[in-house]
Amino acid sequence: MSGENISGAEHTWPERWRWEAKRVRDYERRCWSGVRVEDIEHAGVRESGLLLAMRTPRKIYGVLAAALGSVLVASAGTNAVLAVVERTWVGLLALVFVGPVGAVALLAAYGILRARRGVVPGLLLTPTRILYRDNVGSVFAIPWQQVSAIDARIRRQGGSRYDNLIVVEAHPSAEVWQSVKATVRRMTVERGDFRIVTVLDRHLLMNPLIAYSLLRHYLANPDQRPNVCRALPLDQH
Repeated sequence: MSGENISGAEHTWPERWRWEAKRVRDYERRCWSGVRVEDIEHAGVRESGLLLAMRTPRKIYGVLAAALGSVLVASAGTNAVLAVVERTWVGLLALVFVGPVGAVALLAAYGILRARRGVVPGLLLTPTRILYRDNVGSVFAIPWQQVSAIDARIRRQGGSRYDNLIVVEAHPSAEVWQSVKATVRRMTVERGDFRIVTVLDRHLLMNPLIAYSLLRHYLANPDQRPNVCRALPLDQH
């Protein structure tokens, strides 16, 4: 399978994904954006792979989240102290409702601001495994042999907004799964014997249809995994 025959327009839209004309145009515009061949060393193994890059949060969002979180936490704390001094319960509501929102904002700011310069997050497909790297450089790897399926699903954001998801279903070893959860706990789900890692379409720089097709192709064709880096079109090298 070469890059020339994997354009997003040629793929069948997954049945479980939400189809929207605007979303289709967005996918086609992204094409192979951010995809590149990269060498990576992890767990004592160094190999080349195809990086399916993801978006990196802008630092300004981290600054704004930190400012908002600080204000909310300070406000909740001040109201709680006043509630104790004045013996009223109204101020405690701020601690219960406003405090957690501020804490979440501070955690989000921490995750954005600690991103390492030069680190490109994303999925890296190699001949032996699927690796995920976050924006601070943490990496986990799932061997192809432990991946049982690549699926397509949707997740509702709220109202009429949906995310299309690429789902990696696996049966990783306990050691591998602990590494996965430590890196991307918010992207993981445990269902019985299955361990699931989800990738949101809006997080990928490239056309998610191409990413989905690449993952399914190399899972179904182990003999072609040694040539995974050749999937990138020549004009993209």
